[in-house]
Amino acid sequence: MKLDMKRVKISILNNDYFIKTDADEEYLHQIALYLEEKIKEVSSQQVVSMDIPRPFLLATLRIADDYLRLKREFEEFRSRAEERTRKLVEILEKAELCEDFDPRSEDNSGEKGDLYGKPSE
Repeated sequence: MKLDMKRVKISILNNDYFIKTDADEEYLHQIALYLEEKIKEVSSQQVVSMDIPRPFLLATLRIADDYLRLKREFEEFRSRAEERTRKLVEILEKAELCEDFDPRSEDNSGEKGDLYGKPSE
């Protein structure tokens, strides 16, 4: 067992639970709030209090943690992918603009010349 484990109190549906964890306390509270919201979403009646068996609580906390971590990682990945896509589009747009540029033409009017600016035949 890790030495930096701490006992954290969380509340789900007006019941307090103590969890031994090395996770950030604020993050654990966010997971508990997420679980409470999901329980309320799927319940057909107003749930005020519910005693959750410990194995079920620990499993749902772990599943919620996995989900929230993967969601955060996906959002970071998507953000990086969007940024890379934006940069690639900029590069392609610049390359497209450069297609019309001819270094052999003095005024770049589209009339081709040799490397010294003389019109080619």
